[in-house]
Amino acid sequence: MKALTVLCNVVLAALSVMIVATEGFPKEPAYIALTALIVLVPIFTVFVMARKPGSGGPNLPRVAILCNLLLLGLAAWAMIVQYPYPEGPSVIPFAVLAVLTPALSVAALGRATRPAPTAN
Repeated sequence: MKALTVLCNVVLAALSVMIVATEGFPKEPAYIALTALIVLVPIFTVFVMARKPGSGGPNLPRVAILCNLLLLGLAAWAMIVQYPYPEGPSVIPFAVLAVLTPALSVAALGRATRPAPTAN
């Protein structure tokens, strides 16, 4: 699950950067924030998942979970507001990736922050 999560985060960040490079930066403040989060949160998530457990403080995975929940909410909001979607074969797969990646990241980070069961 960790490898799939890292792969999805890397692909989402790379695609987002390529979209901004080809189509330009958005003009509306809400979409500027969404674009910044959709690039920075996956990079932050990969950083948190790649570090050694316990390094960087115990709250770093929780911060990453909160960031991913924020990104998930904003991505869902953008999907609702943008309906009907612009034509093109890449819009729907990107939207699915933008919602799937933070959800998968929350699940993987939540799993990693659970304490290990102790044997009695």
